[in-house]
Amino acid sequence: MKSNPEKTERFQGPPEFAVTFANIVFVSGMVYFGLLTVYALQRILKPPEPVSSAFYFLCILFGGISATSFGLGLRSLSNGLKVNLSVLFFTVGISVYAFESYLEFSRSRENRARMEIIQDLSDSGVKAYPNHMPTLLRESNGLKTNNGRIYPLGGIANSTTILGNESGYYPIIETDEHGFHNPKGLYKEYRIDIMLTGDSFAEGYSVHSNETISAVLRESGFSAISLGKGGNGSLIELAALKEYAQPLKPKTVLWLYHVNDLHDLKYEMNSPILRQYLNKDDFSQNLISRQFEINRVLIDYVQGRWEKEREREKRKIDILTLPNLRARTKLKPQPASLAPLSERGISVFKNVLVKAKRMVSVWDGRMYFVYLPSLKRYSTGKEDEHRKDVLRAATELNISIIDIHSEVFASHADPLSLFPFRSQGHYTPEGYRLVAEEIGARLKTDGVVPSDAGN
Repeated sequence: MKSNPEKTERFQGPPEFAVTFANIVFVSGMVYFGLLTVYALQRILKPPEPVSSAFYFLCILFGGISATSFGLGLRSLSNGLKVNLSVLFFTVGISVYAFESYLEFSRSRENRARMEIIQDLSDSGVKAYPNHMPTLLRESNGLKTNNGRIYPLGGIANSTTILGNESGYYPIIETDEHGFHNPKGLYKEYRIDIMLTGDSFAEGYSVHSNETISAVLRESGFSAISLGKGGNGSLIELAALKEYAQPLKPKTVLWLYHVNDLHDLKYEMNSPILRQYLNKDDFSQNLISRQFEINRVLIDYVQGRWEKEREREKRKIDILTLPNLRARTKLKPQPASLAPLSERGISVFKNVLVKAKRMVSVWDGRMYFVYLPSLKRYSTGKEDEHRKDVLRAATELNISIIDIHSEVFASHADPLSLFPFRSQGHYTPEGYRLVAEEIGARLKTDGVVPSDAGN
């Protein structure tokens, strides 16, 4: 019986080059996940910071199983199946790293634009530096000085910096005597109507200096100072009140809360210096009188970070660890200092509010809890996480509440229009203005009137 040449050709194995390619893919997968396992083990044995080991144990489990599977597949799978799987793995891998490359390119372009603006300002004789965020010092517990460690809560004083681009431009701003986003000359004891503490929303992120919440309040005649800095959580916000509000005794303190504050609080509890603001009534770094020292260490620090960013732009091997993709999907270790938020976070947050209210009441000031809603609240229709918990905490402590969601956004015909391009996380100039006008109207209703200093 004669054999059918077509059937014989049909059942032949894959070409040799395809088998070679498949073997390379399987070996590469085995090496990749083997290195992941070793890396995670090294992080458990010598962690760079106090974090939960659960993430790295999962990495070891996943890496070990994956490396073993690739090794077994290399030895036991048929060539045909191996080729098909290798094409799938290769396609997935290329897709993942292509997306990571896109994210890295976008991040690099943003960084380069900021660096170029700062460099152009410096070249023209302007004292310009990158905008410093106190949150960057959580892991290092501040900065080393000749007098021990210091944890700056403001920025570089009397300098020029830029904020983030969410509306198509980079706002160029001037910092005040303590590195915050205010005009100079406002720090006068008993002459401040309003002092705000908060994160980037209090700082006025992504808008010009005359469009922030504190600026609109000043337009209304109030003497208002913002202690806000991007990335701040509740513990840094408490520390800022201790360092800058307590010496000046403002009539009113606005505690601006945003949904990510609880998340930031978990990380802030890793800092021994920051924890002392919560655990010791008389603790202070006396930062308001140490600005010269703060400037010196911060200038060195931000310039050092800038140089590292320049080096990172040249060293693209970091892309192998998928840093941008992992950041987006929250695939990273969590701090070990706190139990899960549902168990302890709200309790710690409430203790922070207790400490803040007690401090403000000592000089007969009044504290307001201002709830700022997030973009996600209106893009998904889902209530902000822990909204009821934080509002309940403020209510139980008898802290006056200004709920911006209920008073401004919920009644707005198009709340998403109050976010840049309906997709960026902070507010538009109109959004900030509406927030400030609601705050000002509430304060005046409660009898808080502008002082002579605000006229």
